[in-house]
Amino acid sequence: MTASIVPDAELRTVADHETGGYKWYVAVVLCFAHTVAIIDRFVMVLVAEPLRATMHLSDLQLGLLQGTGFALLYCGFAVPLGAVADATNRRNLIMVGISLWSLATIAAAFATSFETLFATRFLVGMGEACLVPAGMSLLAAYFAPANLARGTAIFGMGANFGLGFAFLGGGALLSALVARGGLTFPGGAHFEPWEGIFIAAGLAAVPVLILLLWLREPPRTQPASARMAALREGFAFILANLRGYLPFLVVGAMTAVTGYSVTSFSSSLFVRMHGLSPAEAGKLIGLVGLLAGPLGTFSGGYALDRLRARGVDGAPLVVMGVGSVFAVILATGTSFASSLPVATGFFCLFVFESTFVLPALYVGMQLLTPDRFRGIAASFNMMVYTLAGLGLGPPVVGAISDRLNLGDRSLGFGIVIVELAMVLIILPVALVSRRGFQAKMRAVTR
Repeated sequence: MTASIVPDAELRTVADHETGGYKWYVAVVLCFAHTVAIIDRFVMVLVAEPLRATMHLSDLQLGLLQGTGFALLYCGFAVPLGAVADATNRRNLIMVGISLWSLATIAAAFATSFETLFATRFLVGMGEACLVPAGMSLLAAYFAPANLARGTAIFGMGANFGLGFAFLGGGALLSALVARGGLTFPGGAHFEPWEGIFIAAGLAAVPVLILLLWLREPPRTQPASARMAALREGFAFILANLRGYLPFLVVGAMTAVTGYSVTSFSSSLFVRMHGLSPAEAGKLIGLVGLLAGPLGTFSGGYALDRLRARGVDGAPLVVMGVGSVFAVILATGTSFASSLPVATGFFCLFVFESTFVLPALYVGMQLLTPDRFRGIAASFNMMVYTLAGLGLGPPVVGAISDRLNLGDRSLGFGIVIVELAMVLIILPVALVSRRGFQAKMRAVTR
């Protein structure tokens, strides 16, 4: 999760009409919204194998559904909706977004072809694009700078909860639906287990929508014209300095590919290579995500702070460069381990590594950017790494898997080939650009 387009004046001003505990209510409700967003984003991974069998999908099509279909409109609308969030009622914008992505998730249960499924993923991405910009803008309005990080951390925890519920909770629900033969509503409407998962994931947003009714829109500290002018100024700065940002953006984008290439096919790997059911794979992946994910993120943030304190040039690039080497090793172990316990161990370490590099991916862009432009820089960074990670990683893995035609082992080879290609880009770019990164960072902090 990243920050969004939030004018500096709003970051420095706490809404006068609300103090005390209400701001924590705002943070918790936004955390719940983030949770259901991540559930709807990754539920496709959980049901990938039954979906593939029912609709006779190729691995390339699975990759497009799990990545590109979501990423295109998510990235295309993230910054424009950030501008909308600065000019309209943010609570209402989030409610509209949740309604859209939840209905699109439910609509996936009625899809009869790859094309209709792809259209639902488009709409999920479009709906979710509003959450981070509007949510961060609300947090900046309610929290003083001294405790904004804590409010943001609560919001960010929704990503961890969402992954856990999507796989662990979703796996348990999928087991129950398989045992019952599917989901049947009063009146006789019947859905297959994987269809029922989409319906349940979409309906999970209903309690959040109710809680949002009690979330009040704080007064603005700037007129809409001033906020839009700040947005244009920020964009102009990013474009004028794009050459300086480019090495970091390349490393960050390729780092995102290393993570999503494995995560998006994790359920399929355990089903194909170790004979787990989709429900069993979901439970395993969810448990690993809940344990290794937060630990990796915290450890990565601590390590980055330590490297910077020791004066290591381009510390974020160092973290991502070293992480890419481990990503290849751990992805290989996850893909080809001969036993389930060994594969699970490698996967646990891979999740730790892929979350370990996240603080470097987020913080690096901030270090290169003056304070008044950090919101737009964060949104631009988010757009680039999401489009690369989800839009490029899964479909390329799927295309290689289809091309190799080696049975169940094709998917593992596809993952490892992509991981190797990424490390061959990340390492030299990170090594060459370390000192340039440090020089630009010093120029920003003067």
